[in-house]
Amino acid sequence: MAVMDAAESAVLLGLRPAAFFGCSGLRLLLSAHQRLRTRSGRLRVVCDRVLTLCLLHVTGIAAVLRPAPTVADALTPVAADGLPAGRCSGC
Repeated sequence: MAVMDAAESAVLLGLRPAAFFGCSGLRLLLSAHQRLRTRSGRLRVVCDRVLTLCLLHVTGIAAVLRPAPTVADALTPVAADGLPAGRCSGC
């Protein structure tokens, strides 16, 4: 959370190396999102693992965080209507 507090406007969080992602991870993502949002900041998430993307979609978190498959995509400015959230196949 110290990173969130020190951030100027955005934090980039890479989930690509995560081998497992569950309820604790979801809670951490939402807490970080809220913490940054209260300061007009943004959490940018990089994720390309199908199982993690499915979990984010099933819980509705993908619609809020809009995970990107690459760092370059995550750093691309988002229009007011937003870019499509990272896709998962099979969930």
